[in-house]
Amino acid sequence: MASAELKQRVWTAEEFLATDQHEFGDAWRYDLVDGAIVAHAAPSPNHGAILSGLSTAVGNRLRSRADGCRPESGSGAVPRQSQRNTARIPDAMIRCGENPRVVFEVVSPSEVRHWRTRDRRRLDLQAVAGVREIVEICQDEYAVHAYRLAADGSWDFEAIGERDAILRLPSVGIEIPLAEICEFATPGQEPGGEELDDA
Repeated sequence: MASAELKQRVWTAEEFLATDQHEFGDAWRYDLVDGAIVAHAAPSPNHGAILSGLSTAVGNRLRSRADGCRPESGSGAVPRQSQRNTARIPDAMIRCGENPRVVFEVVSPSEVRHWRTRDRRRLDLQAVAGVREIVEICQDEYAVHAYRLAADGSWDFEAIGERDAILRLPSVGIEIPLAEICEFATPGQEPGGEELDDA
């Protein structure tokens, strides 16, 4: 079946996650939203550098732990039964046992402008079984938005800023300086001194 035909049909989350994403086309990443395939452009160099720094920092802190928590990238996150036609592929996650516990998104300036789409994505991730923390790392500045599941089922919000700030992830018991996550990135600029715009 041609990629155009694949994208036009209505998918379930199970079908989407069982299909090699290369069959959908040449985009860097795909999500499933309300049964429809949604393509994402390749990340900018800063996006990639932040994700690389994050993955290294998380991996170093989870290494040799006996609780089974591990870092992953490119893995699917599916909301509970009420939304089985939606599946998100976050930039990175920490999985503990069968379920994701912390999900990470590197947010580009264009995603900040399209806040309704970003909010919908976050709501979908909040509906994933096991998720206790959602971390949005801003690509163009030293800033993080952290959302944490509270005991009453609501979500608490924390804004973290400045290069020397610490990202605390109590659900997995680790802390990461923002400077370490952004060690190889230049928030606000891409390599060559160009001002940052889109991912």
